[in-house]
Order: sequence, then structure tokens, then C-alpha cells
Amino acid sequence: MSESVYESYAGRPVLIEGVVDERGAAECVRERYGVQAPYIFDLLQPTIFGLLDDLVDGSELKNRFMEEYEQWPPVFCYYPDDRALVKLSPAFWHRLALLARNSELIRDPDLKLSWQEIRDVFERSVLAVAGCSLGNGVAHALAFDLRPARIKVADQKDYHLTNGNRVRLSYREFGRNKAGATALQLQSVDPFMGVSVFAEGIHPGNVDDFIIGSALKNEPRATVILEETDDPDAKIFIRERARIAGIPVVMGSDIGSAGQVDIRRFDLIRDLSLAPGVTDDELFEHRDDWKKDLANRDKFYDFAFALIGHHYLKAREFERLIHNKKPPLFAGVPQLGSTAMVAAALAAEATARLLLGHRLPERMFFNKHTGETIIEGAYL
Repeated sequence: MSESVYESYAGRPVLIEGVVDERGAAECVRERYGVQAPYIFDLLQPTIFGLLDDLVDGSELKNRFMEEYEQWPPVFCYYPDDRALVKLSPAFWHRLALLARNSELIRDPDLKLSWQEIRDVFERSVLAVAGCSLGNGVAHALAFDLRPARIKVADQKDYHLTNGNRVRLSYREFGRNKAGATALQLQSVDPFMGVSVFAEGIHPGNVDDFIIGSALKNEPRATVILEETDDPDAKIFIRERARIAGIPVVMGSDIGSAGQVDIRRFDLIRDLSLAPGVTDDELFEHRDDWKKDLANRDKFYDFAFALIGHHYLKAREFERLIHNKKPPLFAGVPQLGSTAMVAAALAAEATARLLLGHRLPERMFFNKHTGETIIEGAYL
């Protein structure tokens, strides 16, 4: 796949191939970046030891691995922010090691596709994540479970320390653009995964590149969109463009102690409403009413819950805070990190099952406090 213009971002790692050893790779870094002595990390041995443990003796993969690994050509990746040079196995074996423990836990409905055929489905998928707060967890869950060849991430904001209650961040990421920081996290584990970074967020000027791609920019069409923005207008126009293009949209939501996933199968039904259980006209009415009075928190929540439904009433502490039954201590929308993880997991699982042909309900709600589960809408 040709490189997209969106794959360039601050701190992006660079693969170095065609050198024979660490000395040659370090010399290449010195010539390109003026760095005299990069820190060298060896991921080759952890890859070999992991595959020795997890590949089945006598299997085709294990036999191939045993024949090849001592002759693997060296691959290096340079991480400019850390001045780090990382020694890797070839892409196939590196990514296989990251997938081995997934085994065959995610299968097609009829259990007929082989492991390799399922890998081909996931590998070809381009998963586009809009919003990198809860979306950061979604991107990582997609990488864990599906490991596609390409992910897109979009967010115009920077990470603040207050994001640290629900996003796994280190000192390196605070103050950095959310999309770029998420991309670097993903490529710190898997530099062979292509990541398109929309550091300006999603707006009318780039939404088509994000959704349907651009041949001029070598940007691929999205297969599934994971919508996790906090901009009401973006939530609407991403869905509208996705519906026109016939691309499904999945959204995970954290609602107090409850996680929820909404699934819009625009690939199957081109006139499906933008959100489950509400007409487009009703949704637009709530949005427009709020936009006339942006400071009115109640009108914002009227729009938000038109979009995500009213199961939040089942999350008692969240409902009390939203309706000011108790004076709030803090101004932001209340969120729990553990619930954000649940919502991200639900979104990734739904995406994997969708791609393999499973029929899924339009909305699934799970309260991790009470165990209550609610299924809403048709199975599509």
C-alpha cells in the first residue's frame, strides 16, 4: 500500500532496512538525523522466545519458523523522539507474535473460514477512529484483536493530565496532539502498521479523505468508522457522509458504570437513521435547539441522549450528576476509566464480528455494576 500524506506526523518512527547489523543501522541514523549514539533495543529475542513458546510443535508455521529465524534479515526502526533504534523481526513474524494468543477466538458465524482467511479480512480492513480520548482505547483494542494493516486516527486536541483517568498515557503524551500520540503508541508496538493521522480532527475540509479516501493523497477508503468524537456537529456529519458512502459506523460510549455500543449498518441499509431509536429530524431538532443556547447544559444533554438513548437512567450515579440532583464537584462530563475500557472493548468486538458477517443489534448496553444488559433495535 502506497504511503498516504496523512502518515506523516511529529515523532513518527522510521523503518530502516537493507543494513546488516546494529552498527550499520546506527550509521544510517547518524547520516539521516545527526544522532551520534542512538539507544539500541532488541525486540528480536523477545519475538523469538514468544514464538518458540506459542507455535505448535510440528505445525506448518512452527516448522517454517524453525527453518527461517536464524537467517532473518535484520530490520530496524528508529524512534526520533527517544533517539531509540529498535531491532525487529521481519513484519510477518513480528505481527504474528502479536496475534498468536488471539488464536481462533473470533470466527465467522458458520465457523468455516480458516485462520488465514480471517486474517485476510482483518488485514485488508481500514479502521477509522474519530476522536482519541475513548477512541484511544478503541484504537488499541482494534490493534489487539484485529491488527489491520491500516488504522486512521483523528483528533485536533492535545492530551491534558485530566485525560489520564481514562486514557493510558505517560509523561511523553501529555501536551501532545491526541491523534499523533495515539499513532505513536500503536507504532511503538507495531511499526509495520500504517497509521493515518488527522491532527486537525474531522471537519468538512477533510471528512471525505477520512471516510472515502483520496487517490491523490494515497489515502484509502475506510472499511468501518469508529466514531468517538465529542463534537456534536462532527458526530452528525461523519454519520451523514458514512451513510452516503455505505460505510458502517460503530460508536462506544462510557456512561457512568455502563458501557454501550451503537452500530449503524449503512453498508446494508442506505436510509437507516443516524442513531438507533430516533428519527433524523428529531436528532437535528435537539441539536439545533442546543446550538441556539450553547451555554445551556440541559439542552446539550437533550441532544446527547437523543443520540445515545436513555439507558443512562440505569446508571444511577451518572444520572444523578447529569440531572444535578447533587451539586457537581467538577465541570466535565463524568467518566470512569474502567468503563471507557469496557466501551472500547465492546466497540472492537462489534467491529470484528461485523467484518466477519455476524448479525448484530443496533445497540447493546451493559452495566458493569449490576450486570444488567439491554439489547435495542433490530439485528442487522
